Amino acid sequence: MRPFRASLSIAVTAFVLPAFALAQTNPPPAAPAPSYPPPPANQPANPPPPGYQQPPPGYQQPPQGYQQPPQQPQQPPGYPQQPPPGYPQQPPPPAYGYPQQQPPPGYYQPPPPGYYPPPGYYPPPGYGYPQQPPPPPRPAPRTHGFLAMPYIGFHSFAGDTGQYFNPGATLGVLLGGRLNPSFSINGEMRFDVLNFKDTPSTERWEATEFEIGVSPLFHAQFPTGNGEFVLGPRLAFAEYELQRKDLSGFNVGGDRWSGWSAGFNAGVFFALGRVMSLGGLLSFTSRNPTEECPQDINLTEHCVSGDYASENVFSFTGALLF
Repeated sequence: MRPFRASLSIAVTAFVLPAFALAQTNPPPAAPAPSYPPPPANQPANPPPPGYQQPPPGYQQPPQGYQQPPQQPQQPPGYPQQPPPGYPQQPPPPAYGYPQQQPPPGYYQPPPPGYYPPPGYYPPPGYGYPQQPPPPPRPAPRTHGFLAMPYIGFHSFAGDTGQYFNPGATLGVLLGGRLNPSFSINGEMRFDVLNFKDTPSTERWEATEFEIGVSPLFHAQFPTGNGEFVLGPRLAFAEYELQRKDLSGFNVGGDRWSGWSAGFNAGVFFALGRVMSLGGLLSFTSRNPTEECPQDINLTEHCVSGDYASENVFSFTGALLF
């Protein structure tokens, strides 16, 4: 029995194994290709793909090596289109969110250029306030035409006469005209109210000095054109008058003298407008009596001419120049 099984195994091995190997090396024949009907006579052998559009008449093929530019992807309707090259880009939205929202507490947001900080707000170091335009220059004063200079201030006596008088009030005016930007000819009228140091206790003394004369002025304009210096001599007729009254107001006598005076005016003025300047005036006057007329209780005068002591008077006044 065993020899039979061995023979059967050998026979199966000899015939089955070669047949299996042959089946693996020779694949089955391919199925026949399907047959299509031939294309129409007016249709090319290789039809274009679906969606292809025929080029317009006269279209020329691009040269060899030409590369098509990358096409932008098709955006859906309503989507914002990309700007062309070179178009200025819009600034990005703020860092704390878009659409714009209120910044969180403690967030510092500098004010836009050209604005002042809100009340009670202290700007950060280095914050620059917007520069204000410079104020317009003051107009140059007039240099031709009518001239008027009213002034008011005080005066004081110097020398020997100063021991009899305290400083008193001064009031006056110059009226004239400018002949050119550097010179004017003017008349001057001035009143000084005298203030005696020592008077009898039973009397009241009231005295004034009056001057009227000519006071030409030389004008020197500021380099900036908004003011001027003035300087000039003064020559005038002078008169002094004293009235003595008792405590009831009745005249008990008086005195009067007349003469001439000479001196100078000097001042500086700053233009406030086209026709007005504000400044100050310093004046010196030497008054020289030539005739004295004492008065008795009946106001009868007894005039006597002679060479009397002069008075030296300084005055300081504020003035307007028109």
